Amino acid sequence: MKRSLLSLILFFLVATMVYPLTTVASPIEKDAVEVDICIIGSDNHFVYKIPKQLHNDMPYTKMKNNIEASLASHWQVESAHFETNQSNVAYTFFIKDLFQKKKDGQLKLSIPYRTLVGMFRDDESIQLRIMASKLTDWKVNRKEWATLGFAQPLTYFSESEYVYNGAVNELLQQRVAHFDGVIAKRQMILSTVIYFSFIVLQLVACWILSRRLKRKIILHPEEMHQFRKLNYMYQIIPLLIVVGQILYLVMSGLLTAFGLFFSAGIDLLFMVGPILLSILLLPIFFVTTEKEIAKELQDNPLSADL
Repeated sequence: MKRSLLSLILFFLVATMVYPLTTVASPIEKDAVEVDICIIGSDNHFVYKIPKQLHNDMPYTKMKNNIEASLASHWQVESAHFETNQSNVAYTFFIKDLFQKKKDGQLKLSIPYRTLVGMFRDDESIQLRIMASKLTDWKVNRKEWATLGFAQPLTYFSESEYVYNGAVNELLQQRVAHFDGVIAKRQMILSTVIYFSFIVLQLVACWILSRRLKRKIILHPEEMHQFRKLNYMYQIIPLLIVVGQILYLVMSGLLTAFGLFFSAGIDLLFMVGPILLSILLLPIFFVTTEKEIAKELQDNPLSADL
């Protein structure tokens, strides 16, 4: 016991002595500009996260206007805004005509790096992240991402992230990035079938549980005074099915894939329609069951008296 305690004390003493040395020895990393390209269908946008010290006393509105002017030379900027955070300022620009082609699961777009990051110094450190549906497969300039310096894609909910770290000049040397993407149709169809299957599951659950609630009250009418409590208790499983349906929409990649595959309006119908239908099944079954119970108890005065 004493030996273990002594070893623990020595460990903390060594760690305390080594920590300042490692802190001094490690180079101070320069704050990098972060640029996010969000390829998500109908609401494609760019997000610039610029450290406050890199503004060099330039007003945030002027910085927004400068970036917007550069982007507007190649795309139609639909709207733009900025918000201040503790260490940086985030500028968001919604691009209306980002895609050159978006049809039958085939996707094409081009991004001139001079237009995207040419407003920064050539030696400025930059982190470029490209986020797209994980149900899509992308190539840049007909090459694999790794050959252009991008890290392997990371999966985050419904999106995949391709990350590039380097200097602005390294991106400018590549000039224009031509993105060729394709939606994995088989996987998307399978995921869509599973997503719509939640409606069938909800239908079965509502029917079974509402029948059980009715049978319980009819056989034990003395529990009618707890009907509200029982009603809510029997609706827990259908509510969990709705929550599971929403989580599956996000985690499967359908949330962004629908926006890439379908036109605006239709994608929203596929996203929200099944969830709304599952929610509507709850009152349809349980309100109807409540009316049936009231009618049967009214028609059977003996049960009502019990």
